[in-house]
Amino acid sequence: MENAVLSILSRVDLNNLPVVPKVLLDLIRVTQRVEVNFKELANIIGQDASLSSKVLAAANSSYYRQWGEITDLNRVIIVLGLSTVKTIAITRSVQQYFSQMPRANHDSLELIWYRSLTCAHLAHKLAKLTAYPFPEEAYLTGLLHRIGQLILLDCFPQDYPIFLAQHLDGREGELETQLFGARHNDVGGHMIEKWNLQSFISDAVCHQHQAFDAIADSSQLVKIINLAGQIASIDTADRQDVLDLADRLFGINEPLIEDMLDEVGSLVRQSADDIGITVAHAEGKGLKCLTPVHQREVIRNSLGERIKSMMLSTAVRQQLDASLEMSHLVGVIQKDLSVLFGFQVAAFFLFRSETNDLVGVPGHPEEGFLWSSVIINLSPDHSLLAKCLLHRRIMHSFDACSKSLRSIVDQQICRLLGAEGLMLIPLYEDAQNVGVIAVGISKSDIQTIASKAEFMLIFSREAARALLNLSSSERTTLQKLEDVRENYRLQTKKLVHEASNPLSIIKNYLYLLAQRLGGENANEIRIIQDEMDRVGKLLSSLPNMIDDTPHDESGSVDINALIIDLGNLFQTGMFALHGINIELKLDHAIPTLFISQNKLKQLLINLIKNALEASKPGSKITITTQDNVDFGAGGLIEIRVEDEGPGLPQEVLRQLYAPVVSRKGKNHAGLGLTICKCLIDELKGMIRCDSSAATGTVFHVFLPRVPSNLTEKCNGELSCF
Repeated sequence: MENAVLSILSRVDLNNLPVVPKVLLDLIRVTQRVEVNFKELANIIGQDASLSSKVLAAANSSYYRQWGEITDLNRVIIVLGLSTVKTIAITRSVQQYFSQMPRANHDSLELIWYRSLTCAHLAHKLAKLTAYPFPEEAYLTGLLHRIGQLILLDCFPQDYPIFLAQHLDGREGELETQLFGARHNDVGGHMIEKWNLQSFISDAVCHQHQAFDAIADSSQLVKIINLAGQIASIDTADRQDVLDLADRLFGINEPLIEDMLDEVGSLVRQSADDIGITVAHAEGKGLKCLTPVHQREVIRNSLGERIKSMMLSTAVRQQLDASLEMSHLVGVIQKDLSVLFGFQVAAFFLFRSETNDLVGVPGHPEEGFLWSSVIINLSPDHSLLAKCLLHRRIMHSFDACSKSLRSIVDQQICRLLGAEGLMLIPLYEDAQNVGVIAVGISKSDIQTIASKAEFMLIFSREAARALLNLSSSERTTLQKLEDVRENYRLQTKKLVHEASNPLSIIKNYLYLLAQRLGGENANEIRIIQDEMDRVGKLLSSLPNMIDDTPHDESGSVDINALIIDLGNLFQTGMFALHGINIELKLDHAIPTLFISQNKLKQLLINLIKNALEASKPGSKITITTQDNVDFGAGGLIEIRVEDEGPGLPQEVLRQLYAPVVSRKGKNHAGLGLTICKCLIDELKGMIRCDSSAATGTVFHVFLPRVPSNLTEKCNGELSCF
């Protein structure tokens, strides 16, 4: 017999015994929540013998042996931890989904499940009634008492369902042995025995069909499971024999057994309804499975969708974790929204706890000055975006509860996204608010959105986690940068202090030299003294040079007039010297802008000098201005600086704005375009370069069209565009 049992166990993957699909689906759904209730996990796992055996075996493995023997499901879940339970749920779901269990075997699986759960509840009640100190162990043993039937069903998928249709309740042990080599109770008991539990669970499973005389002196758990199994299948047994066994084992009378059957029967029928199983009691013939095939298909399809969502979520996490910059991460999330859900346009708003508001974040450089100007305060929650984050649920503007887009800023965001309506997806992680994704949708999208809402929430959690991690990393980087700055300030102060001494000595000697030389040399010495004073001022400013606190130099600037002045300056000087011509094509409709003239002037000087150095004698440089350029983000001012030079090599274009070793000779530091990029960022604009050997190089400068008579900052409204 033992050899036959070992042969059966060797042919079966004991980690992959069939589980009722709806139980798996419920388990995955719970493990995917942000907040997981361990009691709820234990209740779900405690409905299925296969899952229970899996977690019990894991919790009593050598890795967890430090916690001692564990036969209580609640404690099993806590010891294993959410991560392990989630892994078990995902692994079992994937294995079962692709195992393609024959449809005929689903009936057998559900009938075994029904009997096992009935026995588990009865065992729990008998344990309490007879003062057994471990009622949860009794429940778990009752749930596992038919685990051998699941093993035989997996080992003999064609023949065992036929046997079970006639002999579900295991009283034909000799026939079972004759057909399959062993009885199911021996197979189940032997499997549990390999877990090396200091418990009588394996004995209770093994001896569940023994007569009273054989178990009269055995442990209390063996008696409880034996009686619970008999009561669970009383509809197919000799009723009087079961009642006599109850009286002889524990002195329990018939009315009490009837009460237990009514109460447990109600519990099990409710569980069956909850997981989509329909079982009927045929008079004198035991159980019959009536679960509709289409109902099983719905559950199987739901399980498949859940598995797909988990796999997509894993892929999304890998992509998001690879992002190193906020704008890049936002761009990746936007791309994933398009790929996974078909959302073509989206805007991102991150939460700032210090000001309790949402601020727009660009996903692409050309959006920089647009979305960052949108600030939405969460209190009061006039905006639908604020409501979405505060209530932490997906909302859309077509929902009656949202009362459409009443807030002006919501209307403006919707208009900028070019959509009929908005859908808002909250971003949060535990107690931390992260932000909101605003997606442009049409009314016809609502049904599709509803079908994908659950996966959207999974996706949003991954996005929120990635955004939080990146923000934390950026804060760490900023702190390190501040430490470097502080060290720089300290070192430069020391340098200035040390340099002031020789400068003072030089100035004193210059004064003495002026006294001695007198007259005609006084002016030259004064120039030297002035330059020494300037060197001293430059040194004194060194400790403050690293401070990047912006000094607002903005004022009214006529861009065309500025370009004309620069053109005259270069034309009479460097252009004439090199034989270069300049052509101005100015759009005089451009209004006077509120901008920093010094920064814009420096930016244009650098670009013009670059064009000059790339040009050959006799060639032309063209400077063009244009108003209301549509860049997908409203009207912009464009300034183009074009040359007819040989174009830029690909290796230069790839790192155009990074500091490089200049190819122009020792008098060039290679920082011109790096400075240009810094200046354009400070001006809240954009810069783009087109270059080829055939046409030369064109630098496009785009500036926000902020007229000088409109200087107020946007606060929840896009009034400046």
